[in-house]
Amino acid sequence: MFPSLPPAGWRVSATAILIALSGTAAHAEGFRIQEYSVRDLGLANSGNAAYAADASTVFSNPAALPQLDGRQLNVGLHGILGRGEFTDTGSTDATGAPLSGGNGGDLFNDAVIPNAYYAQPIGDGRFWFGVGLTAPFGLTTDYDNGWTGRYQTLESELTVIDINPSLGFVVNDWLSLGLGVSAQYASVKLTNAIDFGSLCLGQVEPAAPGTCSSIGALPQQADGFVKLDGDDWTLGYNLGALITLSDATRLGLAYRSGIDHGIEGDAQFSAPAAMGALLDPAFTDSQAFAPLNLPARFSVSLHHQATERLALTGDVSWSQWERFDGISVDFDNPAQPDTVETLNYDNTIRYSAGAEYAVNTAWTVRGGVAVEETPTDPDFRSPRVPDADRTVAALGASWTPRENITLDAGYQHIFFEDAEIDETGSGGDTLTGVYDENAADLVALGLSWRF
Repeated sequence: MFPSLPPAGWRVSATAILIALSGTAAHAEGFRIQEYSVRDLGLANSGNAAYAADASTVFSNPAALPQLDGRQLNVGLHGILGRGEFTDTGSTDATGAPLSGGNGGDLFNDAVIPNAYYAQPIGDGRFWFGVGLTAPFGLTTDYDNGWTGRYQTLESELTVIDINPSLGFVVNDWLSLGLGVSAQYASVKLTNAIDFGSLCLGQVEPAAPGTCSSIGALPQQADGFVKLDGDDWTLGYNLGALITLSDATRLGLAYRSGIDHGIEGDAQFSAPAAMGALLDPAFTDSQAFAPLNLPARFSVSLHHQATERLALTGDVSWSQWERFDGISVDFDNPAQPDTVETLNYDNTIRYSAGAEYAVNTAWTVRGGVAVEETPTDPDFRSPRVPDADRTVAALGASWTPRENITLDAGYQHIFFEDAEIDETGSGGDTLTGVYDENAADLVALGLSWRF
């Protein structure tokens, strides 16, 4: 009787999955988390593959492990204080009527990102072992329930945890190499509203006139919800090389592989009672599967000791976001056919430069700037991806009260460009507006303990 209802069901589910798979982070391009090292944070992550200051090089470049001074532990906490605001400029529902609701409030939830690293030499120190615990990708956004874009997104959480054992070894006087394996866990939680009134009007009313109004199923007056929880474990790898160009200059090359997750979870629907009976078996709880193809990254870094106290750093990093071009979704419920949604993510380049100055034997100060491209195609921008190009300004300091202990602090402010949006959702609603107040402040504290 309602041959077009099943596709509507899976389109809403696929949109829900997109919250996790194409969300925006307030602190790096796309939904990458750049906060893996407090010292690197203070340099705007410039020169990270050649820095070799502490055990966090397990993540940035394991080839630099032999540069460390003995067995050590490094831990850090990074606070992310994001601000995001949407301004509506003419959003409409599936019938062309203005969408009701507010601007969604502050869409970014504040977060604390931890990291920990351990490194030690093996035998005479030509070989080194290290292991790191990081969160290289993640997202937490949360709009008010009644906001204008509720049919495209409400709450979204993506957490990626990476366990990275690595080896570094000295080849000769000017070359060291490194490699590591990543055991990576990805977890997703997401929700959005469903405009069952518009669905009823478009799908049920042509075949049974008067049905929708008789049960009160009118556009924006019969909302339901969808929620998806899913997770996955998988493996990746990283490679690195450290080249000593002179006594004062090091060149670092680091590659982290793309990692392919298969998110498996449950899609749970809630609908007005009358609508549920009309739409059955669509909009019923189902298991779902979607790939999450995280980007590969290649970095070229330089560390130059200009004077006894002053060091200069630079970095160019390329991310293969084209791996995240689209999402194929598979539902166990046969009434919800498989589908593909295109995002058109583009590869990105990040440029950064910094400087570090040793004030005395106890204190070091540093700073840096970075320019980051967004992978988001403006023509495909959604409220799940209010991402834009950005500029980063960073400051940091280290205090060594004892020979074997260093305390680090770092700060970054991120300036976002405005992000215009004109996105039509799966239910026919169109969100039109601009994200023009997005910004983020990052504060971090860390400890390095040399045994």
